[in-house]
Amino acid sequence: MSVKQTLAGLDVQSAIEMHYRAEVRLLQNGQYREWLTEMVDEDIHYWMPIYEQRLIRDRRPDPTPDDAAIYNDDYGELKQRVERLYSGTVWMEDPPSKIRYFVSNVEAFHAGDGEFDVFSNLAIYRNRRQLEMTVHTLGREDKLRQVGDGFKVFRRKLILDARVTQDKNLYFFC
Repeated sequence: MSVKQTLAGLDVQSAIEMHYRAEVRLLQNGQYREWLTEMVDEDIHYWMPIYEQRLIRDRRPDPTPDDAAIYNDDYGELKQRVERLYSGTVWMEDPPSKIRYFVSNVEAFHAGDGEFDVFSNLAIYRNRRQLEMTVHTLGREDKLRQVGDGFKVFRRKLILDARVTQDKNLYFFC
């Protein structure tokens, strides 16, 4: 985040937080097609890089989209993953997981031309079958574009806090 960024006004901040609540509702209800068409712009870069935890004296550059990643998707790849969920062929999501999303610490900054840089934290509680339960915490760096009365995400960087996750899969959207 640049020190010179201008915070969005309270009205925009509130609208972005409402947008995120609507996004969470779609995802929690398994309305993935609606999420994709209503919340995601077609020039999306949806990215969850892999970070290495290193000693301070062994600092390496941050990962780039050319490096290995958990997700490194464009719109077509997201659409493919969404459609797979409706196909019945994703065995790890049959029966579907119950997921709750908790979005907090939302900070929105003007980026010019109806675009906003938005930083937030997420906690994701996921329950599958009888005894499978996982919690993920992550940071999210979004670029949102104002479209009509709402917003669409066109860049999403997900920064998973855990270096190693105990989850059997990361087949969910956040």
